[in-house]
Amino acid sequence: MVTRKRTKSDSVSGDFSSLEIPQFINPYLKDAAEFPDLDTLSSILGIKRVEAEKIVKRANEASAGYKVRDVFCTIETREVEKEILQILASYTTTKNGRDKVLTLTPSRDSAELQRRFRAVEESAKLQVLVGDAKIARMREIISDAELAKTSFGKAPLVVSRGTGIGAEIKRIYGEFVHVDIVNSTDKAKELLQNNDNILLVSEEEVEEPGIVNITIDSLSDPCEIYPEFVVNSSIAKKNLIGAILNLLREFDVLKDTSLFKGIQVDDLETVLAVIEKVESVRGRGETNFDDVIYRREEELNKEANRIMRSGGGVDEFKGYLEEVLLSMADELLLPNKDRNVLWESAYANLERGLPFEFSRERIVQLRHRYDRKLRERRYYTLRESAKQLERHREAVSHAIRMLFHFDFMLAVLRFSRDFQLHIPTICEDGFGVITGRNLFLVSEELSGSEKVVPVSYSIGQADLGIFGATPLPVAILTGANSGGKTCLLIMLASSIILTELGLPVPAERAKIPLMPLYFYRRKMIKKTGSFEYSMRALSRIFMREGPKVVLIDELEALTEPGAMGRIMASILNNMPKDTLAVVITHLIHEILPHISMAKVRVDGIESEGLDATGNIIVDRQPMFNHIGSSTPELVIKKLLGKVRKEELRAVYEEIITVLEKERQRLT
Repeated sequence: MVTRKRTKSDSVSGDFSSLEIPQFINPYLKDAAEFPDLDTLSSILGIKRVEAEKIVKRANEASAGYKVRDVFCTIETREVEKEILQILASYTTTKNGRDKVLTLTPSRDSAELQRRFRAVEESAKLQVLVGDAKIARMREIISDAELAKTSFGKAPLVVSRGTGIGAEIKRIYGEFVHVDIVNSTDKAKELLQNNDNILLVSEEEVEEPGIVNITIDSLSDPCEIYPEFVVNSSIAKKNLIGAILNLLREFDVLKDTSLFKGIQVDDLETVLAVIEKVESVRGRGETNFDDVIYRREEELNKEANRIMRSGGGVDEFKGYLEEVLLSMADELLLPNKDRNVLWESAYANLERGLPFEFSRERIVQLRHRYDRKLRERRYYTLRESAKQLERHREAVSHAIRMLFHFDFMLAVLRFSRDFQLHIPTICEDGFGVITGRNLFLVSEELSGSEKVVPVSYSIGQADLGIFGATPLPVAILTGANSGGKTCLLIMLASSIILTELGLPVPAERAKIPLMPLYFYRRKMIKKTGSFEYSMRALSRIFMREGPKVVLIDELEALTEPGAMGRIMASILNNMPKDTLAVVITHLIHEILPHISMAKVRVDGIESEGLDATGNIIVDRQPMFNHIGSSTPELVIKKLLGKVRKEELRAVYEEIITVLEKERQRLT
């Protein structure tokens, strides 16, 4: 249906630039991208669903004015974003609502993000206003709201007497419409024999069943050329329209919210009525020509036998025959020309006596004309329905967009409640959270794992009133193994990601800047194992101008500690202007001699020994301006408590002694 242009990258983009799109389909593709409806995009464009998802994301990027890669600037950042959106998507009710979540893209435009935050707030107000039971009922209503697959139907045939309009039809309809030339009567008969209808573009009208005369001015109107597609695309939305109407009828309060702003109920009711009428006509079926002929022959023969038994004659039978023929003509909706053929077929064999039989030669001729006329009437009925539906297409599209947005907002509402999320404040010169929690640990907590310990943390000029958090732009986070440093970093990254998606964050209060985020996870370093690769990844921080947020989790495994300490000191000393950074490291003593402390703060997470069961006790709240000890000796002590073999105990005890001496030397 849609062909792919020959391009160097052969990629699919949000504006469909790598595809040759027929003009008539553009409004339907636009709707499918905005709903979003990945299945329809995939079907119409003949592409995989994953490519359709890319199209929607790029369309969303174009709308937001920011590319995902320009806001979430590393693979690890985008991985965290994807993980967050997958959690949120699990809260949606409809498939399209889920796709809306998974194709959500960030923005750094404060006005746009405030608009998204207001939608979250309005959803929360609705929750308070109507209560949990009614919200659950709303979700129940939209649970069946699904876009059905659009049936293309049979491709129409457009013909002309010359070659001039073929290229124009192809430009408008592409492969969705067949084009041919009629230059003889035999060619016209052949086409009529093999096709439902012929849409004839000609200055002179042709009166023949199955030929629909089309003006050149009508070529660009899909309701004229391809009414079946227009009608079927509306039928695919029937359940959605019904769900919207049910919501607004049952919950009048929704009409006063921005969540359903601009929905025209009258338009939706009109469209639903037209759809139901079309389905009713299709469901009834159409009069079968042969059934009528055979039924009437049987009826006429029964009456002829009765007349003969009662002593009646031919004139009496002819009178009855005339009544039957009139009834048949009305039943089959025959025009005058075809009525004459019916009469001829009835009288052709009358003189040979009983049993009565219509002339089979004339009946075959009549059947062909009847079938073509039937298909022609079907076209006109579809065309009228298509024109009615098209008048309300924009209203329907708007309502469906609002429905899927409503599903999305209900998902955000439940997500926010379960994860205790709050709307952040956007700031410029710093970022931080009060009692922030790691989303992924909260997810585990909700599944029955241990309770998450919240922490408060800030960097830069974020005035959150956290005691001891000196407002410097760069922080080095040190401390105990398994103390929560990486979890804290992921919590900070998640809060920035959620803010720039226009969603609430996992903290009681948060101040978040709208800056590109460069998040480097420890697992990336372990995965690549390449010093060169990691240095190239870090170089992106310095290649792009402007403020940014940089979060780095333990680079020390890349090379030997002394060299790595100098490398990290150089990275921190040369952070671009207005950059905010948090770096986790165990090499603080290798870094400190080479670092400028004018803009760097050192924070630490401390362990407090072992509990009665031998587990490490950690205060997960960082201490500001304090070097946290990594305390590997506690890990060895934990292992020592489980060792029985004397040789191994001696090794562990010696390691503990060495580590304690080293700690005393450094302090």
